[in-house]
Amino acid sequence: MAGVTADVASGDAPEAAPGEAPDAALLVDLVSALLAAGSGIEASLDRLARTVPGAEPLSAVHRALAAGAGWDEAWAELRRGRAGGGLGALLSRLPGRREETDSRLRPLCDLGEQLTFAHGTGAPSTELLQIGAVRLRSARRHAAERQVARLGVRMVLPLGICFLPAFILLGVMPVVLGLLPQVIDGALGG
Repeated sequence: MAGVTADVASGDAPEAAPGEAPDAALLVDLVSALLAAGSGIEASLDRLARTVPGAEPLSAVHRALAAGAGWDEAWAELRRGRAGGGLGALLSRLPGRREETDSRLRPLCDLGEQLTFAHGTGAPSTELLQIGAVRLRSARRHAAERQVARLGVRMVLPLGICFLPAFILLGVMPVVLGLLPQVIDGALGG
């Protein structure tokens, strides 16, 4: 985290894989550090948008807040999965077009949910944000554990299909073939 924090402080954007979503807990930790350093929430959102790969849609939220929009209004486009505007946002507003939320925006929406109390009250919230980051990490860990548990159940059938014939061919057939001469001799010799 120190490397990412140094990048945020210097304003240099680190390289990331294309289409990679930022980690919500890391974003909350970074905002907490920026707030502890004396930065405001809007300035923190702008800094994250400029420096953290995948957090670029936060610039739309920052611009809306700077233009005087309310908190919920500023986050509305991001929550609908249409942050950043462009042709995709225009096409999604056409009649009959289904709204599809971009899964890469979910961590940014989680960040917005964590920052709602701090923005609404103006209370010192670095400790609350750190607790929120721990909660986000815990939720992510539990989701991963659930996926691993489901994977174990899903792997039973393919493993059974692959290993059962191999067990029969390598374990049962040699025993049957080894006993076959004795059974035939016993049946014929009588």
